[in-house]
Amino acid sequence: MVSLVDQDRVNTLIAACVQLIDKSDLQGAAKALKEASALAPENEGVKNTWYLLQQAEQKSPLLVQLKKYLEQKSQQDGEDALRYVRHHQVQANEAESAMNLLLESPGLEALDDKLTGALLQRPAARNLLASRVNVAPTVIFEQLWQRGEESFSGLLAVVLDGSAWHQQDDRSSAQRDIFQLAIGKMMDAGLEHPERAMQAIARLLTVTAKTLQDLINQDVFDVVLSALDVREPPALRSQAMLAISSLLEITRERGERMLTDFVTTKVHERKCQDYIIAFSAAAAVFPIIPSVAATLFLTEGFIQTLVPMLHSNTVAIGQRKSHKLELAALELLNAACIDKSSREAIRKYCIGWLREVSSDCSSGNVSSLGTLILAKISQSTAESSNPDDDLVANMTRLILVSENVDDKQRAIEGLAYSSLNPKVKEELVNDASVLKNLADLLKNQPVRGPLVYGCLTILSNLTVYRPTLSDEEKKISHLKAYADASKPAAEDPLDDDAHVTARCKTVLGLGVLPIFAKHSKGASAAIHLLIVRIFFSISKEQKHRGPMAQQGAIGLLLQLANGSIAIPNQAADRVEVSKVASHALARILISTNPAHIFSSSVPASSATRPLLSLLTPDLSSQQRDLLQTFEALLALTNLASIEDNTLRDSIVRLSWDHVEDLLLSSNVMIQRASVELVCNLMASPSCVAKFADGTPQAAKRMQILLALADVEDVATRRAAGGALAMLTEWDAAVRAVLDKDRGVRVLLEMCEDDGMELRHRGLACLLNVASAPGDVGKRAIEKIKDEGGIERLKMVLRRTSDPQMLGLGVEVLKLLA
Repeated sequence: MVSLVDQDRVNTLIAACVQLIDKSDLQGAAKALKEASALAPENEGVKNTWYLLQQAEQKSPLLVQLKKYLEQKSQQDGEDALRYVRHHQVQANEAESAMNLLLESPGLEALDDKLTGALLQRPAARNLLASRVNVAPTVIFEQLWQRGEESFSGLLAVVLDGSAWHQQDDRSSAQRDIFQLAIGKMMDAGLEHPERAMQAIARLLTVTAKTLQDLINQDVFDVVLSALDVREPPALRSQAMLAISSLLEITRERGERMLTDFVTTKVHERKCQDYIIAFSAAAAVFPIIPSVAATLFLTEGFIQTLVPMLHSNTVAIGQRKSHKLELAALELLNAACIDKSSREAIRKYCIGWLREVSSDCSSGNVSSLGTLILAKISQSTAESSNPDDDLVANMTRLILVSENVDDKQRAIEGLAYSSLNPKVKEELVNDASVLKNLADLLKNQPVRGPLVYGCLTILSNLTVYRPTLSDEEKKISHLKAYADASKPAAEDPLDDDAHVTARCKTVLGLGVLPIFAKHSKGASAAIHLLIVRIFFSISKEQKHRGPMAQQGAIGLLLQLANGSIAIPNQAADRVEVSKVASHALARILISTNPAHIFSSSVPASSATRPLLSLLTPDLSSQQRDLLQTFEALLALTNLASIEDNTLRDSIVRLSWDHVEDLLLSSNVMIQRASVELVCNLMASPSCVAKFADGTPQAAKRMQILLALADVEDVATRRAAGGALAMLTEWDAAVRAVLDKDRGVRVLLEMCEDDGMELRHRGLACLLNVASAPGDVGKRAIEKIKDEGGIERLKMVLRRTSDPQMLGLGVEVLKLLA
């Protein structure tokens, strides 16, 4: 019999339950009804309220399907519930109730894991899990660990999600709990899915470093460093790599000491297993803290005894080679090659053993890794030294026949080093099978594929030209050699311009340039730099530029030059990529018809800013690169030949300050190219205004242009004459010419030039000036007569046979008469 006190409590719970049902808080209603049922199981009010709750639950397809799945383990109901979570709008109360049902279920099926992971994408479910973690972190950790990867990833997402927690202190406490529990898991013997725990450790260290700093000790380092063992699966090692990187960043000197203690302790154990762990750990941290790792590597007695130790361990295990120990040692030597002193030590003490393992084709990864290390230490001795023919042959063999991705990747990396040598470049470029294989690899590799960087590096090495040294740079090189008591290295004839141009032609013939567009998307700045440098080298030869345009080079170069393809790196990388891409673009545009290249989808105006950027002096030295300036001016001149005054106006507006400065350049080629650009821009009224708007600046520019029509360089005179011929079609420009003391005299001297083209332009200028309307024309005729123009023109016409020029001269004489 129910007591009066219990009856009152039951009535209160029933009333609360009805209110919760009205608010759609079905989970809260169920909790209240369970308490009421425990107090009065036969109470009619309780039974009726259970009925109301069931009716409410039936209105939620998710809860109905989920309950049926959890009670009956009906696969179809579970899949229906998962589909509903993924593709429907789930109300907050539904998500919370569903999450509660899953947490109360001991289910370990794959579908339980998927349902939990999917629900934890919903904020309400995350909030509920956060409250549970706050109360019982160990229980929830174990439950979701056992359930599966998606559930555990959901737990990790919750502890990193600030919006799921009411108190940030609770969140920090949960993060510390999960971190310690994950470390504990890694210490369990025979742990399944250790990469799951290491992922939690890595992510927590990355995101919540300050919260965990005081928990980081030698045990944590031991756990993470041990997971770098070459015998462990790649999924675990990759997560451990992220974790150790964060650990060393957080702990700095303290972490470096703990790393050193770990490695030296393992080495001093002198057991095969400990050697493998120590070598693996040291190899992993070499790129992160190279100076510390190199100090460890070069510890007196280590590298000197490494090969004897490897042989002694082979004997100790009964003449059966420990490939894992060899592999760990090779991984360490490979990583150590980034340090010069370490490379020299490897060359001195290990080269015989490396040749031995690299020649053993039966040893798989060990052989290819040994080959790669030999390539690195051989190339670092001197680029002019003779390459190891057997070594190169071994790498090309691996590229052609190996089915193992790691072997192929190491062979390509090794060739990337060896192909710095001119002899190897020639061997590769003349080996059609290797080149075709490299091209096929590039075509078939996915974006950001593991072989892309190595393949592009080889192509870059094949196509790169020897840098052209200025006289000053040559003097400095000789001085350095003198200081080192040595002779400057002789230039290899296999790397002269003729050989490089031939190699560029071969690479262009592979048809790989269109593939570069695929590999540029989402790629690193290093990939972008390799691509634009290959373009730049190939574009040096004029005959290559048309085929490059046909292979789509201009579209990709425009994107890279204008920053249309994002480069996820530092600003300096973006600037370098843009600069090289712009220069390669300029070279192609010099030798191609822009009318055939550009269209409404790719307008010529898109090339303006990249080309103009090449006219800007270097910010660090405030000096211009004369070659890129010259080639940019030529490309802009070609671009300005398009009948599009909007484009010309844009060039004038954006580049005039630089162009005006370059008109006075002391370099004849730069000055000539600048005048040729002005000549093509003169079809634009905005360019005419620069010389004829009546301002003092315009008068000064007219003086300069007239002077340029009288310089020693024939091509510069011709371009200035062309600009004047177009300019004097405007009355305001004629006045500007007449205002100069030598204006008419310069025009007459143009008519008397030995070159027929300049004489033609001079006659056109005189006709324009003499034909000017009103007082301007009268003034012009008087000035021409004062300069002896009639007699001088008659002399010019006597030695002219061109009908068009004769016609111009006669028209001028008529006006003068």
